[in-house]
Amino acid sequence: MGRLGQFLDKVFDRPRSASPSGTRSLVGATGGTPLKISASLRDYQLIKERHQAIQHEGLKQSISNLIGFLEVEQGSLETTILSKLDSEIKELSEIIAFLSENNGSVSSQKQSEDFATEIDAAIKRAQSMTSDPSKRSLSLKLDRVGAVSHITESLHMAIENYQSLGPSRISLHAPKKTAREISGRVVGALAIVKEMLDGVPVPGLKAAVGGLLEVLGAINKLIDNDDDLIKLIDHLQRLLRILTKPIEDGKNGQNTSLEQRIEDLIENIQRITADATKIKEQNLSNRFLGRGDNASAITGLSTAIDRAVDRFQVSGAVDIERDIGKMKLDIGVIGKGVLSEFEERALNAIQPRADSARYDSASQSSSSFCLEDTRVKLLDEIEQWAEDPNSRPIFWLCGMAGTGKSTIARTVAKRFNERHCLGASFFFSRDEDDRRTANLVFPTIAYQLARRISSLREHILKAATPDVCTAMMRTQLNELIVEPFQNSTFQCSTLVIVIDALDECVKESQITEMLVLLAPAIRSIQNTVNIKLFLTSRPEVHISSEFGEPGMEAVSSVSILHDIEKSLVRSDIGRYVDHHLQRIAKVILPRHVVWPTLKEKETLIDLADGLFIFAAVTIAYIGDAKHRQPKQRLRDILSASAQNQVSVPLVHLDILYRQILMASLPDDDKGEDNQHLKLRICEILGTVVLLLYPLSSRWLEKLLNWEEDTVEPTLGGFHSVLSIPSNPTPIRAFHKSFPDFLTDKRRSGEFWFHIDPNEHYTRLALICLTHMNTSLHRDMCDVGNSLVSDLDVETILQTKVEGHILYACRYWAVHLKEAGWTDGLGAALKYFCEHKILYWLEISCLDRRLSAAILALDSAREWTLDDRSSTMLANSYRYLLYYRNIISLGPSHIYQSTLPFVPRRNLSSSPWERELHRSPRVIMREDDDTWDRILFTLTGHSGDVNAVAYSPDGGLLASGSDDEKVIIWDSRTGAQIHSLEGHLGQVLAVDFSPNDKLIASGSSDQSVCIWSSVTGVLIHTLNGHTKAVTAVSFSPLGTVVASGSTDETVILWDSENGSVLRILSGASSSLWGIRFSPDGTQIFAPSSDSDIIIWDIETGTIQSRLQSRFTIYSIAFSPDGTLLASASREEVILWDYKSPIILRKLEGEAYSVTFSRDGRFIATGKHNGQIVTWDITSGSQIGAFGGHTKLVRSLAVSPDGSRIISGSYDHTAAVWDMKSGWESPGESDNKVHKRAVHCVAFSSDGKTLASGGEDAIVAVWDIEGHALIHTLKGHETAVRTVAFSIDGWYIASGSSDGFIVVWNVEVVGPVRILKAGNSVERLEFSADGLFLVAEYRSWGSTMYAQWSAQNFSEYYRQSLTKKEAKQVLPDSPADGVPPSGTYLARNRSSQWVKKRRQGSTVERLCHLPQHDITGSASFGRYFVFGTTRGMYWLDFPPETFDITSTTVYTDSYMFDSDSDSDSD
Repeated sequence: MGRLGQFLDKVFDRPRSASPSGTRSLVGATGGTPLKISASLRDYQLIKERHQAIQHEGLKQSISNLIGFLEVEQGSLETTILSKLDSEIKELSEIIAFLSENNGSVSSQKQSEDFATEIDAAIKRAQSMTSDPSKRSLSLKLDRVGAVSHITESLHMAIENYQSLGPSRISLHAPKKTAREISGRVVGALAIVKEMLDGVPVPGLKAAVGGLLEVLGAINKLIDNDDDLIKLIDHLQRLLRILTKPIEDGKNGQNTSLEQRIEDLIENIQRITADATKIKEQNLSNRFLGRGDNASAITGLSTAIDRAVDRFQVSGAVDIERDIGKMKLDIGVIGKGVLSEFEERALNAIQPRADSARYDSASQSSSSFCLEDTRVKLLDEIEQWAEDPNSRPIFWLCGMAGTGKSTIARTVAKRFNERHCLGASFFFSRDEDDRRTANLVFPTIAYQLARRISSLREHILKAATPDVCTAMMRTQLNELIVEPFQNSTFQCSTLVIVIDALDECVKESQITEMLVLLAPAIRSIQNTVNIKLFLTSRPEVHISSEFGEPGMEAVSSVSILHDIEKSLVRSDIGRYVDHHLQRIAKVILPRHVVWPTLKEKETLIDLADGLFIFAAVTIAYIGDAKHRQPKQRLRDILSASAQNQVSVPLVHLDILYRQILMASLPDDDKGEDNQHLKLRICEILGTVVLLLYPLSSRWLEKLLNWEEDTVEPTLGGFHSVLSIPSNPTPIRAFHKSFPDFLTDKRRSGEFWFHIDPNEHYTRLALICLTHMNTSLHRDMCDVGNSLVSDLDVETILQTKVEGHILYACRYWAVHLKEAGWTDGLGAALKYFCEHKILYWLEISCLDRRLSAAILALDSAREWTLDDRSSTMLANSYRYLLYYRNIISLGPSHIYQSTLPFVPRRNLSSSPWERELHRSPRVIMREDDDTWDRILFTLTGHSGDVNAVAYSPDGGLLASGSDDEKVIIWDSRTGAQIHSLEGHLGQVLAVDFSPNDKLIASGSSDQSVCIWSSVTGVLIHTLNGHTKAVTAVSFSPLGTVVASGSTDETVILWDSENGSVLRILSGASSSLWGIRFSPDGTQIFAPSSDSDIIIWDIETGTIQSRLQSRFTIYSIAFSPDGTLLASASREEVILWDYKSPIILRKLEGEAYSVTFSRDGRFIATGKHNGQIVTWDITSGSQIGAFGGHTKLVRSLAVSPDGSRIISGSYDHTAAVWDMKSGWESPGESDNKVHKRAVHCVAFSSDGKTLASGGEDAIVAVWDIEGHALIHTLKGHETAVRTVAFSIDGWYIASGSSDGFIVVWNVEVVGPVRILKAGNSVERLEFSADGLFLVAEYRSWGSTMYAQWSAQNFSEYYRQSLTKKEAKQVLPDSPADGVPPSGTYLARNRSSQWVKKRRQGSTVERLCHLPQHDITGSASFGRYFVFGTTRGMYWLDFPPETFDITSTTVYTDSYMFDSDSDSDSD
């Protein structure tokens, strides 16, 4: 608490936790500044609560009337005026409390009647002062001030009359301190005020307070009349409240009005001090004899102080009213205001955002506003819409190209800004990177709202974290805009947000999503704020169709700009033309020249034909100051148009553009002579209009390899159609109609300036590849091993990568896709693939465009005709698709964490091997030597993935998890699109609607949610089940959603409105998966009692049951609808469900099942994480693919049959490539472990390595020669753990069936077989070599046991507690003896390989790309780990990685807390 707060606590004797003066804070009319409401509100509430208990009906009614009057005025006046009622309200509350507690009985009935009469008279007079509707706001406010003053005086007199007739003074307060105690506190407080006035720029204030302080100190010592002194102190306390104001304001200066008020107050204080001095100067006897005179003198002082304070406060109320009259708000201020340095820093931290999108930003400086007296009717209509609280909250201004939409939008924004009603604005532009998508719309709007509206600022700043500002649009809108409005006290009569040119957003899906999100968001905000959204766009299909949706129609008004009455538009264009032609004539032509003629002007207006862009371009062309030939240029335009009288849309605009282009050539070169100049003009124009985002003249010159300072002169004749600012601002077309004209063969094809898009895209693709081939090199941004999360990548790219190179890296493939084949372009692409592609990925990583890079490689692969390039691009595509998540960590991980793991065959066929000289080396790998089936792994969930689905068009994936989320993914890149949060339990099922627009999800929270797959918005929450919803399915037509539950019912829901259509009952156990029959007439539901129940949808009755022996977890129909497959833990059954008969049983566990698109194969998911494929004709298993570490619970095949997605209990989903067939490739004869490797361990001397796997084999390897020594066979089930004895003579291995085998390395055979529970998890020898300790599972519990390492006899087995096991193994790293020096280590749950020293991470060296790591160990520079697909053996050369320890380390230490000590 500051010094001022301590001072106020001391003066007013309030609790330290209270706000000043026992007040509470509201937002007042001064713009978000907290105003103080007096402590009398407590008493006011007491009056409201207790007055009903008064038995005298007249008095009760009078007090009710008083309450009503005060409640009305509470919202109309400054609380500083209402606070005048403080003492009267307090007294009144005491009287009412007394009356209520004494059943309303008083000594005199007349006493209550008189009291009531006086209150009624006061109210009547006050109401007459405030009820005149003809008075203006200011005079009415002054009357209200007078009304409250009248109420105060009347109520004061009524209370005094009441008390004089009734009992002695009523008090509900605690015993008061003595007058001298209070006065001492006040005098002390005045001393503090005097000291605090140092530095306050109010001359005379400190001296006045000092004089008053001296006099009052003396009076305090001499006066012993407590009542008089108390009155004086009460008034001094009011004065102290006023004096604290300049202390606060003085630090920041005051306004002129406040300074004058303070000066008046100082004069009054000086007069009071002079009067008080006379009392002080009386001698003692005079004071004693004249005590009554002293009392009256003190009363006079009190009255004088009170009047001084009243004058100060009332004049302040007038000043406030005058300021409020300038605002359009009831509460809060919209405007730039003055922000503190802290607030500026906090606001600037809202990143990323698009500052150039604001209507008045520097980038909009060349844009115009509506000329005065034009668009009057439309602008009036918009203003009326905005101010009408009953109008629809969204206004869509739709118009064809050139009709002036953006000019109107800028004018609307400007007008509402001038009236303090503009909340924010965002102007899309496909020419600017931060305005060409909707990624930054909501962060930018939130930033502007926070700057303008103080009461929203705190809530927005709290929400605007980097994660939220870069999140999906739904999250941005809710957390940055909707919730701050809902949580704040902000209110206003009108708040407008302007968003212009929706059609300029290059991602149509984003605009669709934004419009879907905005409708409900605006409705939710409108509960407290009259918020209006003004939108403009061309009538594009994706926008128009969204405004035609019922939900949007209900909240939007539409104005079709090109349908506005032509006479109005013509009149507005006439004003525009007349104004600008007069300006041109005044600036360029001699004064005596009359120009243009009326006929010329009318003809020009006719030619515009309602298009403002025609008028704007014409004016810019005619008034070009460089040429200074307005008369001739106007004649040329009119003459050219007169020769073409065809009434075709845009024809006159085309003629105008042709005239401008022809005029760009010198007068003596109008023919075909100067081909060079024409080619240069075409080259630069083609580049400017076809670039995917604009470049400045400097970067254009570098991109085109032109000499410096040549672009602007070449474009000198195009200022009427192009914005050509000085560097570094980009060059761009003023209006999209100009690029449309140049590239449309029907409009410009017969002229030399026609831009053939294919030809220019080919040229641009070659230019981009050439620049990348000559400029890119390894670590060109000098970031070393840094992580992207630790870098300011925007600054790095700006300083390290030139603008034209960055453009080439971003958009080469887009231009290539539209280009035609040439040998030169093919050669440039081949060189790029062989030498530069990894360096390009570095830039893409820093630029956070790896998803775009995936699509670029795929597109280039389809474009090229060269086999070598095609192979390298396909290899690069697979590489980036699989390793994208790791590469995104930082550019160095291309070389440290991914290249070493590229399959040998693919690495050897690429030029990448030369980049491995500073990378870990894979000296042995047990997986296949080519790309495996997993294309990419989806890692966004934090719980088991229970359900996955493909959208019918194949573009999206959905997954549901125990983490209560549904995530939507891009099926092409694996990028996360939406994270849907709304369930309160595990998500157990997901399904797409047939039209791709909806997703249904079922949860353990007993609900079904229907989401928009486009926006991620929750549309319906369907409640009806009484237990977990385990399955959902859309009908073939998408009109019905079925849900199955453990409550043994299926509910059919209307997918559009969420109503219940039918409940299907009759099952006797939980339902685990449901499907509609292919014809949509039946529901198939497998149950936990081993049946598949078939319901008839029409009747709701059970038609039949398919009987099985085991619980069925999943079912799937064949694509032709003739077969049904069911999966259980023992078998897969193929049914002819119509007969119904079993066609075939496939032996083997299965927890999920799906068919191939041709119906010949099925895939099933196993408990161990494998996916198994079957030939349904032969019934044989044809493939098994590893990649998950736990049960595969869900499978789905893509619509084209080329991919499968799987969801697993290892918290991941994976997408598998099935293009090459559903069969497994043949196993390599050199592969020791044919299946997953679960564990690895080094001997203590580092010479030997042991590995164990799913195939029940223990393999022993020679470290030095990297060769297999022995294969130990003796287990019958998977080997889960291996350990070397301290002397290296023995290997102990434990398996999943609970057996431990001890092997003698030399003899190559088992020494002893031991039994430990159901499954052995870990084995470890004690450091002294005396004991072997096992951690094992027994009936669900973790237990420990030890054996003597001398003979491994069961006789010497001893069960241990965990504490005892720790005592046997004191030398584990967790117990303080980690390896010395720097060593390699990996957290058990992590993919990072780290260099450590004494248990602490020194450096992250490598992020292993495999998600299915089962165990790892290190010795010196060697690091070995196992996966579900085999074993990897890495060598970290000490000359590169500085590994100094030769101590064995493994992540299988039984009590190694060190392995989990570092956060990843």
